[in-house]
Amino acid sequence: MQRRDLFKRLSLLNERTTSPPSLQLVEAGVEEHTDPLTLSDVLHLLRRMGFGATMPQAKLLVGKRAAEVVDALLGADEEPDLPSPGAWTDTATENPLGADLQTRGQIYNTWDQNWKKLGNWWLLEMANDTKAVEKLTLFWSGHWTSEYSFDETFSVPQTLYRQYKTIRKNRLTGFQKMALEMTVDNAMVNYLGGTYNEVGKPNENYARELMELFTLGIGFYTEGDVKEAARVLTGWKSSKYSDEPAPNGIYGTWFNAARHDIGAKQFMGQTISARTNDNNTEFQVKNEEIGRLIDIIFTVRADNVSRFISEKVYRYFVYSAKGEADPVIIEGLAKPFRDGGFEMRILFKKLFTSKHFFDPALRGAQIKTPVEFVVGLLRQLGVTNADPQSWTGKMDQFMLDPPNVAGWPGYRTWISTNTYPQRRQFALEVIKAMSDARANSFIKEFDDYSDVKKFIANVCNYLFPVEVTQERLDFYKNSLLGGAPDYDWPVILNTPSSSAAKFRNMLNTMAKAPDFQLC
Repeated sequence: MQRRDLFKRLSLLNERTTSPPSLQLVEAGVEEHTDPLTLSDVLHLLRRMGFGATMPQAKLLVGKRAAEVVDALLGADEEPDLPSPGAWTDTATENPLGADLQTRGQIYNTWDQNWKKLGNWWLLEMANDTKAVEKLTLFWSGHWTSEYSFDETFSVPQTLYRQYKTIRKNRLTGFQKMALEMTVDNAMVNYLGGTYNEVGKPNENYARELMELFTLGIGFYTEGDVKEAARVLTGWKSSKYSDEPAPNGIYGTWFNAARHDIGAKQFMGQTISARTNDNNTEFQVKNEEIGRLIDIIFTVRADNVSRFISEKVYRYFVYSAKGEADPVIIEGLAKPFRDGGFEMRILFKKLFTSKHFFDPALRGAQIKTPVEFVVGLLRQLGVTNADPQSWTGKMDQFMLDPPNVAGWPGYRTWISTNTYPQRRQFALEVIKAMSDARANSFIKEFDDYSDVKKFIANVCNYLFPVEVTQERLDFYKNSLLGGAPDYDWPVILNTPSSSAAKFRNMLNTMAKAPDFQLC
């Protein structure tokens, strides 16, 4: 297929208006999907909740109820920590701005190397994740954004690793608790200027983004609210360098009482009481001022918070097209989320067990993000790659380094004349990396693999989000057999090197299809 044809078809597949064509076909609401899951249901669920299912995993889930499967995929509230990406995560770093040019260059180079190590480590952990733990963590990492490189400066990779761990730990907890933890997170305090926010010299960046991007959305706060929230947040410092104070340990935030505004604040019509020097402590300010600030947001603007986050979740996991989301569906998600004390497990389970989510019209409605494309292909084909970070970067998604505080724009921006060739090249490399043994074991994971017609239909069902036409099935069969009759396939299977080569050739052909980019 010509590249121009690909972009035309992708455009048609993803063309949306205020009332998107595919959503007009979705009659199902957020009531629970109780039918036993089919193989197509399972594959759809794992493409969206995770990075795709392996065939053995998918077969085990067929026939189960959505609620049971979703519970298992969400995992425990506190999953065990993953093995560390390296000893470097606990290594202190010098301040490059106080060093000579050569030393400064060495420090920056070390940061670059550690950032790349962190990205590769996480991507490979995603490929190995049999649940939805890393996918949910990735979603929240794109919500509570912190860039590695910004404004001619950097987030020290060690702090980004700690932020990742905080997000992962809180991915299913109360959203209010997560908001408190992220407000005093080291990478966040550094990234949005909180470390420079002091009494008499307010920095309003985080106060604004806390409401606009992280909890409420535009239009539900005033400039006065921003100014008062910034006063609440004065005095917090990020510990980054070996020659800086670190009362809570290296890479921990700490509170400088002398830099905190102890006066009373008026926020969203509510009073946050003044402090004295005696109760101006880190513990008390975090819980009685910042905690109070966030509590006011979640109390006074409860409806707005629940709808804003529900829509953010919906657009990421279900349908990311621009235009107004169905308010009935969003409120159907927001109400139990709100009523359940903003517990995120409630929101995710409501979405992923809904009839709306499983509606066929929503399958293939999303363009895979670079991470979904790279990790999904590694996971589905059972192949590894030493540097997946370089590939997602070529596709415009460097790990832990979004373009700005709003995160990645997503939607159609994921496919361009620059990024599509990188997707094609990555697919070619991954398919080429399949050993003969892996290719043949992969073939045998499909039911009726010796029947060439059933085999190809099953592979298509596995790799494509929507059913393909008979014309395409015949085209792929010809790609596999090279014009040989159907009855040659069982014979070919007896020669592993031949069956592997023909199978890889067919996969390369399938990877050229527009819907190979969709999920």
